[in-house]
Amino acid sequence: MGDWRDWKGDLVSVARIFGKHFPLQIPQELADEASLLAHLGLGPKELKKIWWYRGRMYERFDIAKGGGKIRQITAPDKRLKILQSKLTPLLDQLYRVRNPVHGFVPERSVKTNAEAHGRRRFVVNLDLKDFFPTITESRVKGLLGALAVDDRVAEIIARLCCVNDHLPQGAPTSPVLSNMICFRLDTELLRVAKAARSIYTRYADDITFSSYQPPAPLFEGALPAVGRFSPDTLAPTLRNVFAGNGFVVNPDKAHYADRNSRRIVTGVKINASLNVDRRYVRHIRALLHSVETLGLGDAQQKYTDAGGKGVIAEHLRGKIAYVTHLKGLTDPVVRSLAMRFNKSFTARPIRLAPTVEEQRDRAVWIVEHSANGGKQGTAFFLKDIGLVTASHCVEGESDFTVYHPSKPSNQFKVSVAKRCEHRDLALLGHAIPTTDYFELVVATHPVAVGAVVTAFGYPGFGPGDKLNVRGGSVTSLPIKGGVQRVEVSQELAQGMSGGPVVDAQDCVVGIVHKGGPEEARQLAVAISALQDLAAE
Repeated sequence: MGDWRDWKGDLVSVARIFGKHFPLQIPQELADEASLLAHLGLGPKELKKIWWYRGRMYERFDIAKGGGKIRQITAPDKRLKILQSKLTPLLDQLYRVRNPVHGFVPERSVKTNAEAHGRRRFVVNLDLKDFFPTITESRVKGLLGALAVDDRVAEIIARLCCVNDHLPQGAPTSPVLSNMICFRLDTELLRVAKAARSIYTRYADDITFSSYQPPAPLFEGALPAVGRFSPDTLAPTLRNVFAGNGFVVNPDKAHYADRNSRRIVTGVKINASLNVDRRYVRHIRALLHSVETLGLGDAQQKYTDAGGKGVIAEHLRGKIAYVTHLKGLTDPVVRSLAMRFNKSFTARPIRLAPTVEEQRDRAVWIVEHSANGGKQGTAFFLKDIGLVTASHCVEGESDFTVYHPSKPSNQFKVSVAKRCEHRDLALLGHAIPTTDYFELVVATHPVAVGAVVTAFGYPGFGPGDKLNVRGGSVTSLPIKGGVQRVEVSQELAQGMSGGPVVDAQDCVVGIVHKGGPEEARQLAVAISALQDLAAE
């Protein structure tokens, strides 16, 4: 494949950039000039026109960023955008995605970028100054040529994809080309991170290192104070990587956070679970309040006067969609925001119908009380009946609480509204907001022997545990003490008591009674017994 000249004009081995195992297969469309122009539907005359007058084919405008800042976008016109869109999938074939890269990569996002850092206690955030302008046309041409792309083809691609001698922020081809240029940067930063026992990720120009221990190897001398720091305090090895790849760290965006401070990765808070900044949610609530109190017309005018662009409804929809992407539709904050939005904008409401998995997850909770040493059971919300559990999970005189595993600290006191020890069933009274839970539904047909069923619960629950799902089938329908039971093939472990057993349509056919390795049979109480208790 040969060598190519980097941003300084020095010869660099392609193996150092893409690795010795990089596939050499060049798309047929890039074989020569004729093949490329045929693929693009581009004639020599039009190419010549673009070659000399491409600057006129871009529109420049600003979009608002956080903190009152703006980002300049250089967007191609319709014709040039079509050509660049045809080039993008061909360039994708030449780029081998590195694990640390989360920007401009399918199925990756700011969420996956933040998730990569988990709950690590120390975070170093860096930003590459003038990211796209730093990637010049000659760098793009040289890189493509080094990948064995025909020299003339590489020259045409660079010409079609650059303006003012650099990649424009707004062209469809700029994301993949920037990632290709950064391949060596990613490789070298990953090596530095491993030596420092840190995690490294990059989302476009946002770079993050995180670790469980203080990241002393990333700095020269002592660790900086929490907050903004000078890039000059970074370790020489790290500074040399950026300089050697032609990038400069933005001194205004170098930030260090420790275990006692707010740790942010591409705008996402990672201290406990993924979350957005409180100010982000407050802004949404303030806009919703404006619509609710002033009316849509006056709220739109107020939003515009404050510098907002576009329609306030779409602005809110986008903001709520972002929070939903990070926290999930089951999150109470998300549901509260979406429900308020839907009341004000009935024409195009936000979808609130959960998936089967989301409904299960938020319908099944943990019940706990002090009388039995704080042992836990399972409870679930059932449509038209209420909050259900097993009687033995709430026996005795004590304080009962329920909570969802997504936030164990948010506990709700409940009372026993109805209980039947003989049936081993209990209905609980509660004041839990409806935005905090979903409800399962009662099966409309009795379950039969051989039917596929699934049981849910929280056996041996510990922090971080997810809903335990156990599949099996109905083995018999015994009647014990006049109470219809449902015997199943799967083990119903301790802690699952009070949880639901559902059929293939995800409708409740029973409530877990008892089971586990020490029990001869795995039994649930039939849903008909619960309906009888509710009707009494």
